[in-house]
Amino acid sequence: MLRHLWVLFLSLLAGCATAISPTPIPSPSLPSASPTVTEPMATRVVPTAVPTPSPTIVPTTEPTLVAQPNLIAPAYPAEILFLRERTLVAFDLVSGRERTLASEVLDWAVDVSGRQIAVVTDQGISIVDRASGAVRGLIDGRIAYSLSWTPDGLALAYAAASQEPILPFDWERWSRWCTVATVYIFDVPTATERALGPGCDPSFASDGRRLAFATPPTAQPSFLSFVGERNAIRLINRAGANEWIFAIADGSPETGLVVYAPVWSPNAREVAYQRFLGYQALVDINLTMIADSSAGGGVPTLAGAGWHRPPAFSPDGKQLALVEYNFSDARGFTGYDVWKLYLIEMLGERSEALPNGNLRLRGQLTIRLPRVTAATWAPDGSALAVIVPSAWNPNADPNAPLYTDMGTGEIWQVSPLGEPQRRLVTGVDYASRLVWAPAGLVTAQTIAGAIMFPGDWELLPTTQATDLAATYRGLFLGRRSVTDPTLLSADRWAQTVVDWVTVIESEAPYQLPDGSQLVTFRGQRADGTSVAGVARLSGTVIVISIAPQAEWPVYRAQGIALAMAAR
Repeated sequence: MLRHLWVLFLSLLAGCATAISPTPIPSPSLPSASPTVTEPMATRVVPTAVPTPSPTIVPTTEPTLVAQPNLIAPAYPAEILFLRERTLVAFDLVSGRERTLASEVLDWAVDVSGRQIAVVTDQGISIVDRASGAVRGLIDGRIAYSLSWTPDGLALAYAAASQEPILPFDWERWSRWCTVATVYIFDVPTATERALGPGCDPSFASDGRRLAFATPPTAQPSFLSFVGERNAIRLINRAGANEWIFAIADGSPETGLVVYAPVWSPNAREVAYQRFLGYQALVDINLTMIADSSAGGGVPTLAGAGWHRPPAFSPDGKQLALVEYNFSDARGFTGYDVWKLYLIEMLGERSEALPNGNLRLRGQLTIRLPRVTAATWAPDGSALAVIVPSAWNPNADPNAPLYTDMGTGEIWQVSPLGEPQRRLVTGVDYASRLVWAPAGLVTAQTIAGAIMFPGDWELLPTTQATDLAATYRGLFLGRRSVTDPTLLSADRWAQTVVDWVTVIESEAPYQLPDGSQLVTFRGQRADGTSVAGVARLSGTVIVISIAPQAEWPVYRAQGIALAMAAR
């Protein structure tokens, strides 16, 4: 049954996707205030004439508004999540309030909708409802790390072993963990899981179709006291099939000692990952690579020192934030002094010198910000949050050992250009992970049902008691009730929404565990705009979420999440 579910989901989604020594950059000033073209789908053409009783007709006169829905404010704001003495804390940037979500936390991940948080403690993996704080056990007694949600919130990938990883990772710590870890996919509705094989660092694509992960190192050279050489990054589909080697490290100077930390671009077309070359010219060199998700290999975008945290794409995919941990610093520096943030704009090329010659790199390096141990983008890409040492001065000499301790730090808000703006939080665990979770959804409620949408969307006036709809810059979410369930069959559902969108092509429905169905489609709005989207069919209710066709690959994850949230 589960295998059939994954195969159907892949069939649904397949049609909708296409595919050390740099020149110093001036440090930013301390603020005065302290603180694509989509390939054609293998599709079924929707009949242009489907017998259906009284399809909805676009009115030619001014519509009469019916009783408007009640609006319910989000249950939680946008929050920054971090660890303080291994307690997971959420910070509200507007009110300045903090709240505790869980204790003794090793790792966590927020789903795309922001509604649920998967949390790893010494007791296992649980799901925390962000609105109520209610905790539901998922897996008991398993030590896990590197969690990754599918965009629909129905599956969770993670790596697990018999012992906790030692953090923060460096080459040896990561190698020892990955060598004994196994990658799993847990299906939340059925509470079943599947082991994909040895490895670590699992990461789901934003469309939910594929998973990337690192295989364990397999060789122990004579100069090492641990197995820390020769591995690969593999891609595999959500059903656990069609696995292939995406990138490889064979121990040579060209391919490096290990590859690790794969992360997908927002449109799921590229994968960024780290390639550790190892010791060269008094420093361990690490390359951040970017490759087409269907081709592998790739080109470097950063040549840094030491070990790097997973890359962080901005929400629009135009920038990349990279945190460097120079654990083997040749100067003998320690603590916060061996950390650094790089911001790269993904346009053009540049050249930097390495021990074996000049290296051509993709993108433009816009900033180096010293002593940053973690970074996360705001959900709208308008800022970053970073962890820095207590009493951090961004104008301090980056080449002086000023913050050598490993004590608690602070969270600062930084502009997309790397300019420090304000201090947000103090008392943050050294090298804690950092997540900027989105605000909750606004709920529009009527007697017939409800839809949930982001707070910056606009609720459209209701002209029929059976309808609810919201829109934002070409994006659209609508919910409609019908009296005849047969109108929502595979052949007839498109005719129920002809006033919203004319469906031209669609995929076969995918059956969800709750009995509803998801259908991806391509169509046209009344103004002639080409769109793509998803429809959810449940009993006598249809929900559609659409975006301009060019934006659909990026919007897909949110579109599916919104369609799932309507009720």
